[in-house]
Amino acid sequence: MDDNIIFSILEYFNNYEINFDIYVIADTQNRTRNLYDFEVNHADETEFFSREEFAEIASAIFYVFGYVRVFYSEIEFIEYFLQNKLNSNGFVVYNFSRDGQTNGKKSLIPSFCDLLKIRYTGSSSFVISLLRNKDIYTVLLKSNNISVPKSIVYNIESRTPPIFENFRNEKIIVKKTHESASIGLTNQNVFSVSYNTEKTLDNLSDRMKTKKLFIQEFIDGPEFEVLVVQFKGRYYSLMPVEVKFTNSRTFIDTEASNYYDYDFAIAKTEYVSLLCDAATKAASILNIKDYARFDFRIKNGVPYLFDIAGTPYTIHHSSISYLFTQYYKLPYESIYKVIIACMLSNYEFDDYK
Repeated sequence: MDDNIIFSILEYFNNYEINFDIYVIADTQNRTRNLYDFEVNHADETEFFSREEFAEIASAIFYVFGYVRVFYSEIEFIEYFLQNKLNSNGFVVYNFSRDGQTNGKKSLIPSFCDLLKIRYTGSSSFVISLLRNKDIYTVLLKSNNISVPKSIVYNIESRTPPIFENFRNEKIIVKKTHESASIGLTNQNVFSVSYNTEKTLDNLSDRMKTKKLFIQEFIDGPEFEVLVVQFKGRYYSLMPVEVKFTNSRTFIDTEASNYYDYDFAIAKTEYVSLLCDAATKAASILNIKDYARFDFRIKNGVPYLFDIAGTPYTIHHSSISYLFTQYYKLPYESIYKVIIACMLSNYEFDDYK
């Protein structure tokens, strides 16, 4: 971990001549779904920003950059670009888009931008899709000696692979295969495997409306979120932030996520190097661009990487905001300076031109 890297990135931003506008693409509640009459396979409404959440982000970006245009859906931005035959050098895209249902739901804007040589924040379409496939990146990371929870993709119809043989008497957590970690989760999603587990999985399948369930070993230990940034092509893990659960919770379920029913704290010293080393290595293996958040749980001194956010939330109630304002003592809007600076610096390299 290099605490000074944040200040080096901000210095780079302050010395950069900003001669472009910012186009923000963000899906929001009560807005995105109502833009078009034709049918769109929208994401779960909880994936979208609330009015208050987006106001926090947009006001900070407007404050920093001044000339900002907001698009409330991927389609709206694409139509605007094509109809107006825009010069891609005149703007950069700050990408928050997350609409859709499939495992490639976040890849539309990166694909479009790469095709038209538009600069944008966040990872490529391939990487951002990979990060939606928990089962695939878990296998990839494990093969590179990064500790991950034992996991399987369970098919309800074929009853395969056999659940009891894989998790005999172990505590598990059941998730959707391609959704954000908290989507569809309640306290019923965490339980110990027994001979009655198949019936429990049937009930979860009905409630979560999916025939394939991602089942992970539940790591019963403290939880940490690590922001990794890529600046001038190099990866840097920032100070890990611990997630502090409230109301006897042991993980962030849908209700906790929706109502911010959890707090944060800076990680204790003995965990920092372990978490940062694992996060930096994972970012390098997965070829993250600009930034991503890596989520860990620690058990018996081992950090287990259980989830990755390719476009993590940066609202006021987020580990990233907590890190910037409480640890680095920077104003909230510095988050957006850092991410844009990382993006600009990375486009200096041939891989991103």
